[in-house]
Amino acid sequence: MNVKNIAIAFALGCAVMAHAAADKVIGFFPYWSQYSQFYPKDIRYSLLTHIHYANLNPASDGSVALADENDAPNVQELSKFAAENGVKLVVSVGGMEMESTLQEIAASEELRNTFASNLVSWMQANGFSGVEIDWQNLSTENTADFTALLSALQSAFAGNYTLSSTVYPLVAADAYDVSALNNLDYVTVFMPDQMSEEESALKPNQSATFIEETLNSMADKGLNKDKMVPVVYLYGKSFSGATGLGSSHSGIGSGNEGYLSYKELMGKFDTPDYTVSFDDASKSEYAVSASEAIVFMGIPSVKALSENVKNSGFAGVAVYDLSQDHHESIVSLLVTIGLELRPDVDYKGKKKK
Repeated sequence: MNVKNIAIAFALGCAVMAHAAADKVIGFFPYWSQYSQFYPKDIRYSLLTHIHYANLNPASDGSVALADENDAPNVQELSKFAAENGVKLVVSVGGMEMESTLQEIAASEELRNTFASNLVSWMQANGFSGVEIDWQNLSTENTADFTALLSALQSAFAGNYTLSSTVYPLVAADAYDVSALNNLDYVTVFMPDQMSEEESALKPNQSATFIEETLNSMADKGLNKDKMVPVVYLYGKSFSGATGLGSSHSGIGSGNEGYLSYKELMGKFDTPDYTVSFDDASKSEYAVSASEAIVFMGIPSVKALSENVKNSGFAGVAVYDLSQDHHESIVSLLVTIGLELRPDVDYKGKKKK
């Protein structure tokens, strides 16, 4: 099946007025993008309202530093291009294995204030407009400290910088004080991969239905819909020997340990080797060849998610990460999102050189 026919049918079929609340299109730009030769100059800024740069690491004394100092020149270039294109630049602070440091900072009023002051100084020096706190594996024991940390940051920012947070509903739904989250500018909602080598039968790794259910579960807990931005993963996962959803497999397939970026998938699917199908129940895609099956989110599922975000009053859609989208507008997932949420943008424009 020719993927460009799918793109035409699903992505360009209709562009309608966006819901007032669904005004954010966020792209994550992690520091390791430099090692895959994707740089700030390669970002299509016109497709985005926000860029989240990952990561800035906290230290136990409340200081902060880039996770990889080799990326400092790219941070400066990113700041320059974002400013020139009117895109809000947010730094993601914390991330994997940083939870113990964040806990240490959050537990001390003095460290909270030092941390907040250092973040303001860092943003001023680097041209960023906001902070996202990425505290992973939050537990109910951390709830009060996490809330106190957010409060300290809001006081220090004094309305001059945005404050957002990641949330991980399937891991820590009960650990969040939703009233504190509702005071933030927005939250990015991350969901863990659903398909792994340990699963006996093939199922979607991420799907529009699964994301919608997760967002609604947080809404049921009191988190305002207009604060939530679901994160779409721009990669698929391959499994050898699988013949479709529900079939058995013999382990991971092609790609980097079974992971394939969305742009890699588009190269594979532009050949007759794979048959690409859309599953109506899960609102996700799967592709089958003679040797493997791949589960991923493509244009139909991302379009369905974006429609739900718009119609239900969620805040927008984020993608993780920018380096993995396809550069051609006709098959770009960022364009698919934009056609629903920001139909006034010119999606035929070329990427920045």
